[in-house]
Amino acid sequence: MQTYFLYNKVIAAHALALFAVGTGAGWAASDQLNEQVIRDNMGKVAEWQVKHPKHSKTDWTNGALYSGLLQYGLAVPEGIGLKAIREVGEKTNWGVGKRHYHADDHCVGHAWIEMAGRDGNPAAVKNIKEVLDKVKDNPAQAKLEFGTPKCQDRWCWSDALFMSPPSYAKLAAYTGDESYLKFMDKEYKATYDYLFDKKAGLFSRDSRYFTQKAANGKKMFWSRGNGWVIAGLPLILRDMPQDWPTRPFYENLLKTLAKSLKNCQTEDGSWHASLLDPEDPPLKEMSGTLFITYGLIWGVNNGLLDAKEYMPVIEKAWKAANECVEEDGLLGWVQPIADKPGHYSAKSTEVYGPGAYLLAGTELRKAVVAKENPRRRTVTVTNPLPVYRSHETISIKWPDMPAADAENLRVFDVRDGRVIPHQLVDENGDGKTDVLLFQGDFPARVSRDYWVFSSKTLPAASKDTVCYSRYVPERMDDFAWENDVTAHRIYGPKVSEPAPKGEGLFSNGSDIWCKYGPGLVIDEFYKKGNYHSDHGKGLDMYKVGPNRGCGATAVVRDGTPFASVNWATGKNLYNGPIRTAFEVTYAPWKAGSGVTVQEKRVMTLDAGSPFTRAESRFEVKGAPTPQFAAGINTNPELNGIETTNVDPKAGYVAVWGTPSGKDGKDGIIGSALIVPNAKGKLDKDGNTYLFRPLKSNEPLVWYMGAMWSKASPVKSAEDWTEVVSRKARAVQTPLVVQMK
Repeated sequence: MQTYFLYNKVIAAHALALFAVGTGAGWAASDQLNEQVIRDNMGKVAEWQVKHPKHSKTDWTNGALYSGLLQYGLAVPEGIGLKAIREVGEKTNWGVGKRHYHADDHCVGHAWIEMAGRDGNPAAVKNIKEVLDKVKDNPAQAKLEFGTPKCQDRWCWSDALFMSPPSYAKLAAYTGDESYLKFMDKEYKATYDYLFDKKAGLFSRDSRYFTQKAANGKKMFWSRGNGWVIAGLPLILRDMPQDWPTRPFYENLLKTLAKSLKNCQTEDGSWHASLLDPEDPPLKEMSGTLFITYGLIWGVNNGLLDAKEYMPVIEKAWKAANECVEEDGLLGWVQPIADKPGHYSAKSTEVYGPGAYLLAGTELRKAVVAKENPRRRTVTVTNPLPVYRSHETISIKWPDMPAADAENLRVFDVRDGRVIPHQLVDENGDGKTDVLLFQGDFPARVSRDYWVFSSKTLPAASKDTVCYSRYVPERMDDFAWENDVTAHRIYGPKVSEPAPKGEGLFSNGSDIWCKYGPGLVIDEFYKKGNYHSDHGKGLDMYKVGPNRGCGATAVVRDGTPFASVNWATGKNLYNGPIRTAFEVTYAPWKAGSGVTVQEKRVMTLDAGSPFTRAESRFEVKGAPTPQFAAGINTNPELNGIETTNVDPKAGYVAVWGTPSGKDGKDGIIGSALIVPNAKGKLDKDGNTYLFRPLKSNEPLVWYMGAMWSKASPVKSAEDWTEVVSRKARAVQTPLVVQMK
């Protein structure tokens, strides 16, 4: 995917000034505020809690835990977080609670919606979407007074502002449907107007506490009740467009709560259960403390709160929290399920406590990384579309770098809080590095920041080759390519020779190899020879023949497609953790009387994506500009095709079939073709073409895609079409990239 890059001329001229001195956070880090120490402590707490499950898997308590496990998993992908989320999601079929209007039963949606986008798994969002749609489209009319009939069908208690609103914000970011944000705004403001005490700058837990006094005579405000609110705000704001009209309301609320809560912190660094009467009981309480800490550090990291003022508060709180973590990872001093201050002990724990610890820890780790790496540049990437975009590759102009700088280069994903893989490539073929590549996932209309800096201490991300292509002379001149989710090949000159030297196959069509990711299989398949049977790594069951297969080009004249045969020359351009690229040329072929066409094609495949990008340039002799097309096999008899969805206006064809037969024992293959700005459709000889007029040597950009049901979360034709549709929309509108 190409990106639109707004590049500062000064930066372009002095690109090696990338590591210019940045602004410090204005605080002194202690031994506890060390990147590795934080990471190790989070791992210990996460592992303990996962090994000691509690409650129903879709219970709100676990929903709060999943929010923490999710953030930890995104920040430390080698940890237990994402694995645990995926396992429980699959075991519950991404289920939700039965109380559709009750905010608590929306809490698991935080994780489910996030994973739907990250994993390209529409099934993960299905259940929570149905529930939120039901509530949004048929809003409850109950009063907010606690104890009145069906009052909890609305957000009539402060905890609810953590449980439900983030799911609405995330669903808006996933679907691009602003109605979810509009509903959230209306209900959130109603709860705020009812429960927020403007004089104290704090939330009453519910209406029962409007007049209730603490033991010292002051109003009773519960630390966890306010912790839920301030921790929920980052979960909303991270998925809310920067220009959303009500965003300032949520930002200002975070600032107001932060100021009030700062004044309630005790000398031991924690927040006791009763905010205005910390002596009743005189005990530190970790769930409220850590939810508050998360809200504060997120506010600092995102420029809403002053670091000099709040980092000492945060550091004290984090020290207090770690004093409550036992050697085995149990987090103690957590008040059990309640609705007001109460008593507990050093051994008291609940699953939302570790969830809060992981939320606070992942955000605090970002601040530490920023502090330890002040010489950095920020790359801001904005998704202008109301469409969730996953595994999008960012391409930044880059000069040739000294070896030391290249070796120590780090790209840090600020949203997720981790160093991510990157790749430096020579894109123009002059022997010098000219492009920096890295990847991200982008919710609808949301901006994300990435830091680029040099570090010898922060561990580098994996540099393993994920995207791979090569010429395969040992198999009759195939050219094969793959990434962690898909694999392909096209046929070379020797294949066109008659047996016994070749196969006598004339085709520019693309083959699909089904693979269990993420390991590379091309070399292993060719070594085994018999790759038409599954030996545990996947197989080749897709049939191409003389057709276009999963994608290939043709020239259309008078309603007749004229395609090339096998590629004539080819070469790999580069492989790496982010992208592989290769180039093939096709010998001149006839496109009707007196017309010859020659094609040069560059193909790129990025990590995590089932879609290969092709850029074809045609040299035409002997005719005015013809129609240039890309086509895909849609013959129901060839690959057991069950469903073909074609949208010429959107520029895609999505195909779903069982090549091995109706029993589907070897799984189902989804294939796809995308032609941006297509002007028409042509069905011919079992292929569907999307075409457009081009001038000679003007590039035709098109995409081919493939997935295998045995190795993908996508299990239906409907879901595959949704994936293809999202990609088709994304390729029409590039991401906007700015460097500061």
